[in-house]
Amino acid sequence: MTIQLTPELEQLIQKDIERGGYQSIEQFVERAIQLLHDEEHLLHENKEAIHYAIGEGLTQLDRGEGVPGDVSRIRLQENKANWIDTRKRSS
Repeated sequence: MTIQLTPELEQLIQKDIERGGYQSIEQFVERAIQLLHDEEHLLHENKEAIHYAIGEGLTQLDRGEGVPGDVSRIRLQENKANWIDTRKRSS
């Protein structure tokens, strides 16, 4: 399979390789695809819980009980990282 990337994407990938995070373009693309699949799997597996949590959050906002956006983003990133780590250990 041949994939055409824009020059901007090629530069982003090359910078990551130069920083030492990846040994090759193939390794970078493999990791990017795995992360995308992990994220899609997480969303699919937890669809109902996500919808419920959104409803609860909207109800809390209506009552004036909101959580600052930066705190919420940090929590989401931590939850995502924990889920990915758990999945990797079980594979």
